[in-house]
This record gives sequence, structure tokens and C-alpha cells, in this order.
Amino acid sequence: MRPNLRGKPAGVTPYPGDTGCVIARSYEAKEWGVKTGDMVRDAKRKCPKIEIIEARPALYQIYHREILKAIESCTSNITPLSIDEFAIKLSGSEMSYQSSRNLALKIKKAIYDVGDWLKCSVGVGPNRFLAKVAGESKKPDGLTIVKLEELDNFYKSIKLRDIPGINFQMEKCLARFGIYSAYDFYRKDQFTMSKILKHPGKVWYFRLRGYEVDDFEIETKNCGHSHVLAPSLRTKESAISVIEKLAHKTAYRLRKGGFLAGGVFVSIHFLRGGFYHQAKRVSPFSDTTTLVRQIKNLLKGCNWREPILVAISTFNLVRKQNIQISIFPEVEKLRQISKALDEVNDTYGADTLYYASMQKGIDSAPDRIPFGRVRYDIRNF
Repeated sequence: MRPNLRGKPAGVTPYPGDTGCVIARSYEAKEWGVKTGDMVRDAKRKCPKIEIIEARPALYQIYHREILKAIESCTSNITPLSIDEFAIKLSGSEMSYQSSRNLALKIKKAIYDVGDWLKCSVGVGPNRFLAKVAGESKKPDGLTIVKLEELDNFYKSIKLRDIPGINFQMEKCLARFGIYSAYDFYRKDQFTMSKILKHPGKVWYFRLRGYEVDDFEIETKNCGHSHVLAPSLRTKESAISVIEKLAHKTAYRLRKGGFLAGGVFVSIHFLRGGFYHQAKRVSPFSDTTTLVRQIKNLLKGCNWREPILVAISTFNLVRKQNIQISIFPEVEKLRQISKALDEVNDTYGADTLYYASMQKGIDSAPDRIPFGRVRYDIRNF
């Protein structure tokens, strides 16, 4: 796609201006100290030669699907965890050391065939957690297999912060109880872990020892979007137009997920400090018009200055099949309008048909890289 960037420091951002945020960076940029989460201007300060690239989520989704096909040609029982991460539950014949190693090598070769510059790290372990830690331990092109009988040595070989879920704050908390390394964390007994971390401590105790405690679906609790406004959009009128675009995307995701929302939240952050937050509970809905109306009602008390970030979220989500059909014709009319919008945009591409009030913000808030659970509702290929 961009072979001229191979071997060079590069960063990906949703918005290429100086106030944009680096959401992915090359290993060459990492060597210069560039971190995910850095503002673009900070990344340029750390690495003057860094190439800043605007994200292209639709293209990443295409490659995600191609990589998934490649893995499916090697094995089954695959769960996509994010745009660039997959979990595979091994069957009986795949669980031996040699069989799992051969499968990992086969998968790496299949992914390389998708693109000769594509590399992947594979981790194999007794549970999903240890497989992930193993995979993360030798990036960008490693293969690590962790056996139950080798856990002592494995935890001695990694740092505490190498464990997913251990951030700076948790590291400080654990240090107060004499836990300074991954091995210290692993060696604590169940009673002590529960005393330190309450119920999560018990979960950590079993997770660290290879028991499967993460192989389940987490029910969606909220759905929303946020966007940092470009300088040209930092007015009340433009910000509201962008908010309507976010509402359009959020309502679409609600419908595709089979959810109705029972609450709405809106947040505005201002360039020179300060913010405005409002939320309310509402009768369950999923149509775009109702969401826009509720948001505008929440914004009536806003003392507008120069907005820099806008965010909306829906909460108290319930499954559509758990709600009775409304007897009010207006509600059904709004549902039918949203259904028609979805059918057109699914067929001809995102934002083919949209509300006129979104016009100023239609090019804002494009789809982003879904580093969390993969979304298959991005249609603007």
C-alpha cells in the first residue's frame, strides 16, 4: 500500500493536524520514543522525520478479512478480538507441543501470503490470557509456546507491565503489597490476591495459573462516539452538525447490534478549558431522529464557547426482542425511516443518504480502527 514507508518511522492518526492523536506507530518510530496516545506535535518533536498518515479504516477492514480467511484455511474455532488480534481454541489433535507449533508456523506463512510485509507474533498457552502474553513477548514476528510446567520460568522472563491489564496505577497498588515483578504476582496465594484486589484478585489468581476465565462474551453496556474537532469546525453550529453525524453512526450501530437505548449522554470540551456534560434516561429507542432530538434537548443548557471535543453515548441498552412493539404510529414511522436509511447506506456505502442537518460535519468523524471488538458495519470501501 505504501512501500515507500517500509523501514521508516511512521505514525497513524485519525486527524493529521498537530492536535491529532497517534493511534498506531511503526517499530522505527517506537525506537524514537513515540508512543500510542501521543499528540501528533509531540510525535514530531520526538522524531522529526516521522511520517504522519491519516487512518484508512475501510482498507484495514479489508485486510482484516483477508487475514481471517488465511487463518481459516489453517484451522477453525477462531474468534476475532480486534482488527489485528485473533484467538484460536485448539482442538484435541492440535494441542500437543509439536502440533501447535506446526499450526502456528502454518498460520504465519498464510498471513505472509496475504502481504509479504505482514508479520505476526503467535503465542500458545493453556488459556487465552497466557497465549496473549506469550504472543506479546516476542514482537513483531515471534512464536512463543508456554507450558504449564514452565510457568515459573516464563513469569521470571517478563516484566510486571508486560501483563495485559497491569497499568501504572495498578503497578503502584501492587507495589504496596510487595509485588514488584510478574513472578511476584504469580506466586501470591489466592487469599492474598483476594485481599489486595477483592473479587478480581481471585480471577487473577486462576488466570495466571492457566485456567480459562476469559472465554466468554461481555454484554454491551453502552454505545457511542467522540471526535476532536478540526479548527474550522470549532463553532456551535459546526459542532452540532458533527454531533448529529456521531448520532447517525451511534444509532446505526444500535440497530445493527439489535439494541435499544434507555439513556443518552452528551459531552462538550472547550479549547480554553471547561466542559459541559448532561445525561438523561429515556424510553428505549434505536432510531436516529429520536437520538438527535434527545441530544439537542440536553444541549439547551450549554454555554457555548470554542468547542474542541464532542462526544455522545447511549446507555441502559436492552435487546430489541425484550421490548414490546409500540402502539404509537409516530414511533413506528421513525423506525421505518431509520430502516430505509440503513438499507440505502448498506447497499451504496456509508453516508450515501443522511440528514441535511449533518452537512457541515459529514466529512468529520470518519470510521476509526476498531482496536476493541471488531465492527463489521463499516461499509465505505
